[in-house]
Amino acid sequence: MTTFVRTAGAIAAVLLLPALAVAADAPGGQTNILKPDLVNSIVTVVVFGALLAILYTFAWGPILKGLQAREEAQFQAIADAKKAKEEAAALRTQLAAEMAKAADQVRAILDEARRDAEALKVAEREVGVKEAQAERERAARDLASERDALLKEVSQRAVDLASIMATKAIRQQVTIEKQSALVDDSIAELNASASRA
Repeated sequence: MTTFVRTAGAIAAVLLLPALAVAADAPGGQTNILKPDLVNSIVTVVVFGALLAILYTFAWGPILKGLQAREEAQFQAIADAKKAKEEAAALRTQLAAEMAKAADQVRAILDEARRDAEALKVAEREVGVKEAQAERERAARDLASERDALLKEVSQRAVDLASIMATKAIRQQVTIEKQSALVDDSIAELNASASRA
């Protein structure tokens, strides 16, 4: 309230100065500003007081309330901004943690995929080795059976050849020339019988 009284006094002094300047005219058409006019001064003070009361009642109260509301709104906005900043920082921290967790999960998935791919490669290699081994064994069996069949056929032909030769030898007396002719005939007969079979 003391600030209000000081302010009102300063305003009253400023408003009284023009009244003093106009209040008196000095002789010769000049105004004497030092000669006070009491009626004008009183009217000025009364008008100023009435204006001051009206402004205090109707203007300054709402203005003061508006300024206080504005100040409170600014403080609230500052508090809200701080709260939003803290929430954003917490959200940023949470998001960073979730991103790190997601990156860890991606790394784990990739590691698992690499392990699975390596295991699949090893399994395929083992299957390939087993298949190759089985193919070699089958080829060896086929070769052995073909060899046995060929040996059997060769021995059968040899037996046939020997029996043909023995039969012919018994029928005739064999000389070296006849023996070689006999062998040639027997081979020819054997080949002919083989080509028919």
